[in-house]
Amino acid sequence: MDFKQIEAFVYVAKYKSFSKAAEKLLLSQPTVSTHINTLEEELGVKLFERLSKEVILTEAGNLFYPYTVDMLDLRERAYEAIKEFLHDISGQIRIGSSTILSEFILPKAIKEFQEKHPKTYFNIDAGNSQSIIQRVSDGILDFAIVSRKIPKKGLDYTHFLKDKIILAVYKDHPFYTRDSIFLEEILHEKFIVRELGSGTRAAVEYALKQKGYDFDTLKVVATVSTSHAVLHSVKRKLGIGFMSEYALKNEICGDEVIGVPIVDLVVEKDIYLVHNKKKTLRNSVKQFLDILKKISY
Repeated sequence: MDFKQIEAFVYVAKYKSFSKAAEKLLLSQPTVSTHINTLEEELGVKLFERLSKEVILTEAGNLFYPYTVDMLDLRERAYEAIKEFLHDISGQIRIGSSTILSEFILPKAIKEFQEKHPKTYFNIDAGNSQSIIQRVSDGILDFAIVSRKIPKKGLDYTHFLKDKIILAVYKDHPFYTRDSIFLEEILHEKFIVRELGSGTRAAVEYALKQKGYDFDTLKVVATVSTSHAVLHSVKRKLGIGFMSEYALKNEICGDEVIGVPIVDLVVEKDIYLVHNKKKTLRNSVKQFLDILKKISY
């Protein structure tokens, strides 16, 4: 058993695909398959079920998985200890992000950090809050910026900042020229909404409930998996949708989509930093977090 086999196993388990794992590891698919086959032969047990569309862990694979994540983490910490001894900060920092707001904060922090530590590089994994938090829990990510607190044993959440959610409307929509609107006015509009597990959706659901409305009151024409999909669907006049005020102020769609506040519906979303308490934060990650926190204020 060697680290190449362990890495291949973890990446196939993470992406549920040999081809995606190979792409991320910069290896050929046959090489990844060979690593997995050799590992299975050595352990004397099947680790994956090869289904038609995806690859899933067997019962033995699920048992083996947390140990492999710990092995890779221990290797990283061993390298980090030597680097700290040599006063060298380098290597990969793995960040998860479930919020479009991160797209405006992370590049600034990464640029500042890499100017000081040019040997570092970043791997940013995007998804909804639920999926990203699971990857932190699995030990795949060093930390994540998420818009929901989902209780999970061993996770530590720190409040990062607050984001306001407002209504995104397209040019030519009756709301486009308005400074503000009222809740009753939106109930018959067509909506593009985020999927279950999204922090934005959870914040909207909570705000509507406080006003005596169910989320199902909205006339939903499409459910999408990213904030960008909401934005571009609105841009193409498929409907209107709820978006981060911060993102709408950062010219993603120019003047084709603008944000309009709803006077009697305040939707705010708390943004958190989350990490796995079982994983010791490496010095490089700690220093990057210091920069990130300063930039957010």
